[in-house]
Amino acid sequence: MFTSRAAEFYWAGKLEPFEGWVDRAAPKPLKLDAALESATVRKSDSREGLAWRADIIGNPAVQTVVNEFSFWKACMELEIVAKESSARVEQELQRVKQAVMSFRETTKNDLASLKASSDRVQTETLKMSKQYKEAVDILTSPQFMQAIENAERLATALSAIQNLNQTKINFAVFGNE
Repeated sequence: MFTSRAAEFYWAGKLEPFEGWVDRAAPKPLKLDAALESATVRKSDSREGLAWRADIIGNPAVQTVVNEFSFWKACMELEIVAKESSARVEQELQRVKQAVMSFRETTKNDLASLKASSDRVQTETLKMSKQYKEAVDILTSPQFMQAIENAERLATALSAIQNLNQTKINFAVFGNE
């Protein structure tokens, strides 16, 4: 990612350090240090601040360099901010792409789990349906009907036996002697 000290100043809202950094980065032909140094009036007894000599500042050669420097500075500031903005957008796009990929992977895993669960439920349902049909077939078969009738007759016989009075039966066993 493109980052420069100037871009850090700009994004932090520190415009004076940003402009100072850009000013110091000016190429040699656009440096105004010497012209500004010679144009500065230093012996100002009655006023605070800076004063400039009009004969130097107003010189067409100096004005040309000042205009070129101003144009270069505006372009340089735009370039720095544009590169940094582009780099930040690229970085955020990568983060979004990673988040989307992670979401897709999670979704794919979840869908696979849902499909597997659905397949298991479907298999178990088919088994239960088959076993239910087999149970119905057994319970409605002629053999089972015969068994129920036999059980009913046996229950009736056992009930009748239970209702009989006690009777004593004696047995005698004789041997061949």
